[in-house]
Amino acid sequence: MIQVLSTWQTFCLMFLFQLGTTIVFGFAGGAKQDAWLAALLSAIIGIGIVWMFTRLYERNPGETLVSLLQITFGRHIGHLFTTFYTCTFIYEAGRILRDLGELMGTFLLPTTPAPLLMLLVVLLVAYACYAGIERIARLAELSIIIVFLFTCIQLILLAFSDVINFAWLLPVASDWKSIGVTVLPLGFTTTFGEVIVFAVFWKLTVKPKKFRKAALYSSLLVGVVFVILDLIAVSTLGPDLFSRSYYPLLTSFQLIRIADFIDNLDPFVVTTFITGGLFKIILYAYAACTTITTQWRTDNHRVVIIPVSLLIWFISIYTAKNIASHIFVGLRIVPWIVELPLFVVIPMIVLLLNGIFKKRSVQH
Repeated sequence: MIQVLSTWQTFCLMFLFQLGTTIVFGFAGGAKQDAWLAALLSAIIGIGIVWMFTRLYERNPGETLVSLLQITFGRHIGHLFTTFYTCTFIYEAGRILRDLGELMGTFLLPTTPAPLLMLLVVLLVAYACYAGIERIARLAELSIIIVFLFTCIQLILLAFSDVINFAWLLPVASDWKSIGVTVLPLGFTTTFGEVIVFAVFWKLTVKPKKFRKAALYSSLLVGVVFVILDLIAVSTLGPDLFSRSYYPLLTSFQLIRIADFIDNLDPFVVTTFITGGLFKIILYAYAACTTITTQWRTDNHRVVIIPVSLLIWFISIYTAKNIASHIFVGLRIVPWIVELPLFVVIPMIVLLLNGIFKKRSVQH
């Protein structure tokens, strides 16, 4: 395959993907005033996991996730694992679409049915997948500027609104059990572990060394962003309200009031949030389509875009009855049952076995 992206484009894609909808729901809310510390620890562990993915690419520059699974576990088990990954990519995309549907239905278009809003997003996702990874990356270059600009403006306005109280950040590290439960496994799987999705099409991005540079820098920046946003959210809402709120960062930005003139910035905040979530859905959908075509040796991933998009839409509708159950499943069940095994354990086994196979081939 021909590499079609630059290092900067790869960085933009990975940053927006990792940002995702995590900023919508806040990061490490269960740790309360120590959320920033949990975010920091999660980032440290998460960057190690991302390094593991880049190491796999460096050792096997001509392979993808699909071929690596078959090489490591054999044809039949490899096919089975590949199917698991495909289903997981579609399921995760459906959950994120539900996140956006709930967000838009609550703050932007409350009288519009959520399934219709999600269908419109799915149509946009299908078009992006049809356009291909190169055009998706070009859009990411533009979107990352908008995200940074809007976020910086919102943080500056919040700072001038006189609502920040850093005393709410104390005491520091008061409950290590809550911090540990938050970090393991949710903290590093939901954001950093999901970078495994790039293993499906990393041959289309850049060479291994440049890929590592883009991956580690984007993960580091995402970690810094999460720490800063948690510090801001806790110091404006307080630890209790921060841990109970469905949308803590949005609630924080709603406190912006300057001279009774600048307020009600919900549309700008929601637009920033939706951008990250949209790119996450697009890349999950693109990875699912690519995985299917690679596994079944089909020449064109576009033939499966419509079925995959419809599956994502159906999952977004029927994945949960309400926002409470949706968040409960996402925080308590998915990280243990889906993300930890597929995003951390199996890639780690592949890396270890791959290293053993490489040493044996060299010796012989």
